[in-house]
Amino acid sequence: MTQDRKQAETALALVHHSQTDPGDRSYNEDAFCHVRDQHVVSFAVADGMGGAAGGLRASTLAMQAIRDAPLSMDPAVFRAQLLALSSHIQAQQQAHPEYSRMSTTLVELRIDTHRQRAIWAHWGDSRVYWFRAKELMAMTSDHSVVQCLVNAGLLSPSAVATYPKKNVLLGAVGTQSEVGPEVLEQAIDISTGDAFLLCTDGFWNGLSPADIEASLQRAGCVQDWISDLMAMVRKQGCGDNDNFTATGVWVSNDGENTLLLHGA
Repeated sequence: MTQDRKQAETALALVHHSQTDPGDRSYNEDAFCHVRDQHVVSFAVADGMGGAAGGLRASTLAMQAIRDAPLSMDPAVFRAQLLALSSHIQAQQQAHPEYSRMSTTLVELRIDTHRQRAIWAHWGDSRVYWFRAKELMAMTSDHSVVQCLVNAGLLSPSAVATYPKKNVLLGAVGTQSEVGPEVLEQAIDISTGDAFLLCTDGFWNGLSPADIEASLQRAGCVQDWISDLMAMVRKQGCGDNDNFTATGVWVSNDGENTLLLHGA
């Protein structure tokens, strides 16, 4: 049996679900998408900035670029694609002065279903969480002033919620960033039972990693997991919710390498 045949017979299936909510805002600048390029699948979430029109335009441009790009699993190529996207948005700022302030955070997960590997990238404070056996394995570190203070030991994690500059970013797509896109150094091996969560800051601001993990352990399917978390965010917002968006991805094995679509 050839290696390609063996991989095809053991290819992973992905079950996913996404939800977005404007929160208590009159508009929603968040965006999400998924796309497939042969045996690589991408999931992405973005949080646009720059006003109702500009923020949505930036996040939409990011999603379109992901739909159009070859889904490379090479970290250097992945990073170059994000830098090219940022340059594209900056060119759009120059061409359309009404969008001169637009930018967006971005988190993207790519999964090679044949080789059973995953890689992710983020820019800004949208996050990806990786779970194995329903326990948190890793999460991204925000490109923000407040996260730098936490990393340096100058601010406790419990003080983040009330810190006055908690929303100041050090980098994002379309900005003159102090911090560039961060891509996982190399793809990781994944297996049946792994789960991923991609979300904007309006989502994770009201949820601790322990909250997210506990919800995953209760959930019977990915749709239940995301719906439960979205309900928690709505309840905790108390009338002051930002836009919030989340995509959940569960890894399974159906022997046919089928991308199963649940929800949006």
